[in-house]
Amino acid sequence: MKSYDYPQTDLSRSILGGLFTGMVATFANLIFIFIFRRIKEFYVFNVMDVGTIIFGTMILMIVCGVIFYFFVHYLNKGITFYRIAVFLFTSAIVFAALAFRPSEIVIPGDFRAMFIGTQLIIGGLAAFLIPYLFRHDSIIS
Repeated sequence: MKSYDYPQTDLSRSILGGLFTGMVATFANLIFIFIFRRIKEFYVFNVMDVGTIIFGTMILMIVCGVIFYFFVHYLNKGITFYRIAVFLFTSAIVFAALAFRPSEIVIPGDFRAMFIGTQLIIGGLAAFLIPYLFRHDSIIS
């Protein structure tokens, strides 16, 4: 019988960490949006649907895994710098969501709150779960 075991490289662990984190973040975002919409009774302005959440979150987290690889592979204390970069990027997205005021479209406040919640979930998991899975690759292997 052939053995398909091979040592994981830093790149493969980073991408697998991003993929697994994407699955967790997608599930968390779907639950958050479902609960948020039920509590707030916010059923209009359906820009964030299931397909957008699934594909957007998964692609974003895989990209975060690749970026994590570059931070870890090419920088000393790369995990710390990666977490700082994710924190700054997430903060910039939240600030932009709060400051964005289009002149033609009225964006409900509940949509802003829902969007910010999903971005905080994505940012938090990208900052902490990807590095954890990278160091504990037996979970994703």
